[in-house]
Amino acid sequence: MRASGEIDHHSAEKIKQVVEKEIKRTSAVNVAFDFGCVTFMDSSGIGMLIGRYKTVTALGGTMIIFDANEQIKRLMNMSGLTRLVTVSETLQKGITQMNKIRSAQI
Repeated sequence: MRASGEIDHHSAEKIKQVVEKEIKRTSAVNVAFDFGCVTFMDSSGIGMLIGRYKTVTALGGTMIIFDANEQIKRLMNMSGLTRLVTVSETLQKGITQMNKIRSAQI
């Protein structure tokens, strides 16, 4: 999912609906968020991401957030989101990082 602009109380609900619809449509269990074009995120965005995390983990999947700017990474770190999901520079690095974590858990 490519997000752009601001993720706040105005847009978080719409993103939630789009992601939920795509999960149902495709039967996907893994979700990757491209934050390369996201300029701002507040606590509504964190809540939306935590909700999607709960959805995908209930399905047995995982979530990656990649290409977020430093301000958004700092917010995700302060909220504890980075302890739940893989946050990386690129999608490929996120997949590699996620696979290493999975291998260590086996």
